[in-house]
Amino acid sequence: RERERERNKEVERLIERYRKNKATKFLFAALLSLNGVVCGDKKIYVSYSIYMEVQMPKPTDEAQDLTKDFSDSPLHRFRKANSKLRENVYAPSPCLHLSNIPCEISEDEIRDLFENIGTIVNFRFLTSDRPDKKMALLEFTNTSAAICGLVQLHNKEFKTDTGKQYLRISFSKAGFIQK
Repeated sequence: RERERERNKEVERLIERYRKNKATKFLFAALLSLNGVVCGDKKIYVSYSIYMEVQMPKPTDEAQDLTKDFSDSPLHRFRKANSKLRENVYAPSPCLHLSNIPCEISEDEIRDLFENIGTIVNFRFLTSDRPDKKMALLEFTNTSAAICGLVQLHNKEFKTDTGKQYLRISFSKAGFIQK
């Protein structure tokens, strides 16, 4: 009973922090949506940290391989402050938005890529202004499979005639594909 009271107090504190600081919106969504989700054969654990920053280990530290800094990576979508991309972050749902798909990739190839993650319910290519890159919506039977798909295949490299392209995956705003 005492543990339950402590847990309720912790949740109340998180809600209060969320109301005061919109930056914690993503943390709160992660706590509610991702904690306890099974991805592959591992369970995801998300908890709030008292630390405001991740301190990188020293080069001589044994744990240096466990922590990576992706802040300067060209694959990091949110590296620019006040980026419009931050507005396109949605809560986990069974539907994924795929972008930067090379034009020579077919629906069957995408389905083959994702089918070992979970059961695909629906798939649809979206119309795009750019003929060299395609976008699509892919819907799984459940949110857990979609989370695994995003974790395992975001930034998957495709070799094309013009070089390399990296698959971008995010949760869809719609949450499901309308028929």
